Amino acid sequence: MTSTADRDTRFTRVLAAATLSNLGDGVRMVALPLLAAATTRDPFAVSALTACIFLPWFLFGLPIGALVDRSRPETFMVWANTARTLLIAVLALALLADVRSMLLLYAMAFLLGIGEAAYDNAAQSLVPRIVADEKLEQANSALITTERVGQDLAGPAAGGLLFAVSPALPFGLNAAAMLLGVLLLTRIRTAAPPVKPRGPVVRTVVSDAAAGMRWLWQAHFIRTIVLTGTALTFFTMAWEATLVVLARGPMGVSETGYGIMLAVGAIGGVAGSLATPALVRRFDRRALQIAAIAATAALDLALAVHPHPALAALAWGGTGAAFAVWNVLSVTLRQRLVPTELLGRVNSANRTFSMAAVPLGALTGGVVADMFGLRAPLWTAAGALTVLTFVYAAVTRNSTTGGKALAADTDTSKVAEPR
Repeated sequence: MTSTADRDTRFTRVLAAATLSNLGDGVRMVALPLLAAATTRDPFAVSALTACIFLPWFLFGLPIGALVDRSRPETFMVWANTARTLLIAVLALALLADVRSMLLLYAMAFLLGIGEAAYDNAAQSLVPRIVADEKLEQANSALITTERVGQDLAGPAAGGLLFAVSPALPFGLNAAAMLLGVLLLTRIRTAAPPVKPRGPVVRTVVSDAAAGMRWLWQAHFIRTIVLTGTALTFFTMAWEATLVVLARGPMGVSETGYGIMLAVGAIGGVAGSLATPALVRRFDRRALQIAAIAATAALDLALAVHPHPALAALAWGGTGAAFAVWNVLSVTLRQRLVPTELLGRVNSANRTFSMAAVPLGALTGGVVADMFGLRAPLWTAAGALTVLTFVYAAVTRNSTTGGKALAADTDTSKVAEPR
C-alpha cells in the first residue's frame, strides 16, 4: 500500500519535472520560429515548421498511446525527455558551430514533436497512479498551470531575450532544464503493467490502438467528452487564427497591444486552472463544463457585436480561463473513468483529435473570414458553441457513469449517485 506521503513526494517530483520541461518548451517555442525566420525569408518555409511540430500527433499519436499502455508511464517519460534533451543539445552545438538549414530545423521539430507526444501522453497516464482520486483535480490543475506559465508566459519571454544574446542560448537552457527534469523522474517507480501481448510488436501495437479506439467509440460519456473538446477547439481556433488581422486592421491595435492581448489570454488560462479545484468544491462538475462552453460562446458573441481592443483582451483571457476549466475537468474524468490499461490510448485519441482541430479550425476560419468578413468567424463560433452548450447538456443529462463521476465529492474517494 502506497502511503499518502509517498504519493505526495512522487507527485512533487512530477510537478517539478513538468515545470522545468514546460519552461524549456516555452523558451524553444519562441526561439525555433525566430531561428527559422533568421534562416529563410520564405513565409511558407517558416510556416512549414509548425506543420512539422503537429504532424507526429497525426502519424504516431495512437501507436504511442498503445506503447504507453504496455509500459510504465514514468519510464516512457524518462526516455522521451532523454531523447529530446539530446536532440536539443545537438541543435545548440550546431548553432555554436554556425551550422544552419531549414532541413535541420524541420527534422528537429518533427523528432521533438514525437518526443512531446510520448511525454505528454505518459504524463497523463502516470498521474492517477500516483495521486489519490480525491486529489486529481488539484493535481491536474497544478500541472496545467505550470504548462500555461511555462509555455505561454515565462518561457516565451525568456526565449526572446536569450535568442537576442545568442541563438544557441535558449536551446542550451531548454536542454539543461529538460535534463534536470529527467533526473527528477528517475526516482519514480509504479507497478508493472499487465503481461505484454505476444507477437510482432508492430502488429500488436496496431491491434492495441484499434482496441482502444473501439473502446472509446463504445464508451458513450468519454466519447462525448472527447468530441465536445474537439469541437470547442475547432470553433475557437476559427476566430483566434484570424484575430490578428481583425486586431491590426479594423480594431487598430498596435503590435505591442496585440502582444498584451495574448499575454492576457495566458493569464486567463493560469487563473482558470488555479480556480478549478475551488470551483469543484462548490459547484457540480457537469455544470462547470456546461458553463465553460457557454462562456466561450458568450465571449465570441460579444466580440462579434463590438470588436473593441479591451473586449478582445477579455475574450482572449476569458476563453483561456474557460478552456483551462474544461481541460482540468476533462483530463480528470478520463483518468477516473478509463481503465488503466487503456488510458494511454484514450489520451492519445483525445490529443490526436484536438491536434487535428487546430489547423482545420484555423483554415476554416480563414476561408470564412475571406468570404464573409473578419467578424464572420466570431459569429460562426458563437452560434456553433451556443448549440454545442445545449447539445452537451442534453447528451450528458442521463449518462449514468458520467453523472457519477461529475457529481463525485472531492472530499472523499467515493462516487456519489447522479442527481
